[in-house]
Amino acid sequence: MSDSAKHPPRPGSLRSLMGGVFSLLLTRFELFVLEAEEQKDSLLLSLLLGGLALILLLLALLCGLLLILVLTPASSRALVLGVLTLLSLAAALGLLWHVRQRAYRSPAPFADTVAEVRKDWNSLSGRR
Repeated sequence: MSDSAKHPPRPGSLRSLMGGVFSLLLTRFELFVLEAEEQKDSLLLSLLLGGLALILLLLALLCGLLLILVLTPASSRALVLGVLTLLSLAAALGLLWHVRQRAYRSPAPFADTVAEVRKDWNSLSGRR
């Protein structure tokens, strides 16, 4: 083994500085990876809810068409058709509203990583 591998670098040396910078970059990269995973999970949930809303919209259309074809008494045909269609439509619109609200309330992607990098930059440049 070389002599430099046995002993830690002296504080204030170039090797010590490079080790610190590398450690800082590695930590920030790990934070970036964690935030990317969170963004992926959020996107998958939004896609799932959006898909479910589309299925409910199709169900509302299907209910509407089937109820026209089904032989129901003429006096209640419009009421049954209207209720089932409105229920499916309300559920689908509620899910779409929920997806929209989640998108507006979610923080900007990688906001934590950017904030940490800015704090690091300010610390390294002498600003506090």
